[in-house]
Amino acid sequence: MDHWSRREFLKRSGVAGISSLVTGRLLHGAAEALPNPVGYATISWPDGQFEHALDTISRLGFQGVQVLGWIREKYGNRVEYLRERLHSLKLIPVILSCWDVNLKPEDPKDDVAQLQSYAAFFQKLGGAYLQVTDGGKPNGSYSSETLRQLGARMSVMGRIARDHGLELGYHPHGGTLGETREGIAQVLDATDPEQVKLIVDIGHLALSGVDPMEVLRSYGDRLLLAHFKDVSKEAAALARQSLDQVRDRDDVFCEVGAGVVDFPAVVRTFREVSFKGWIVIELDTNKFGSGGPDASAEINRMAMKKLGFAV
Repeated sequence: MDHWSRREFLKRSGVAGISSLVTGRLLHGAAEALPNPVGYATISWPDGQFEHALDTISRLGFQGVQVLGWIREKYGNRVEYLRERLHSLKLIPVILSCWDVNLKPEDPKDDVAQLQSYAAFFQKLGGAYLQVTDGGKPNGSYSSETLRQLGARMSVMGRIARDHGLELGYHPHGGTLGETREGIAQVLDATDPEQVKLIVDIGHLALSGVDPMEVLRSYGDRLLLAHFKDVSKEAAALARQSLDQVRDRDDVFCEVGAGVVDFPAVVRTFREVSFKGWIVIELDTNKFGSGGPDASAEINRMAMKKLGFAV
């Protein structure tokens, strides 16, 4: 892979003005340059704007992309085209979200064939990581045997990923068993640490009331990749009352530095645990201002630069 190597305030202000507000509070996080490569997730754009999203991500200087599972169907017979397109844009296909892999603890469906299909596609594309979620219920009560079986299935998938030159990352996600700190531990304890790594989402953890820094310190040796997004002050306040109030909203997350997450502390913890892997900005919301996801990506780029990342 050497050739790859929010709403209202957005509507009322220009990108430069907003970025000044967003990044001003981040300056003290940029004491020295950070080694982590930074990518961007195409989920911020509608599916029909996928190739435009690639152009924008490349133009803004991000080094890689996270793509969604549907591209396996759309580009399955045109892998070489997409690979060359990414190459020309100097973008690494960092990670693929395996949407059709439904690892529900209470429904042990055999998803091995689906995972193999994703792995074969992403291997041809020149990718690095596959992402899965646990599919369980928040605060779900699962027997030790159910969790053991879930971990065993996920570990098998990890071996399949490795057979294709990839790595499997478990992504604790809002609305799943991994929404809670206990749930994260239950899943990771049930999996083979050599086969299943961890994808930390700073925004999802913060929204759920889980301390991102504690998770980073506890699982630094398994950390594969980190998602960056912020949590709006309104959503954070509602979540403190009840997460049920925010799970189905599409205005929960916002640009890095525009919400309540202490990103300078996250950066300091990265240094503490010597994490040098990928950071991917994943703003999975469709509530953008008049500038749309392009303007949002520019705000995120400047915020990351203020934190000390090379973008």
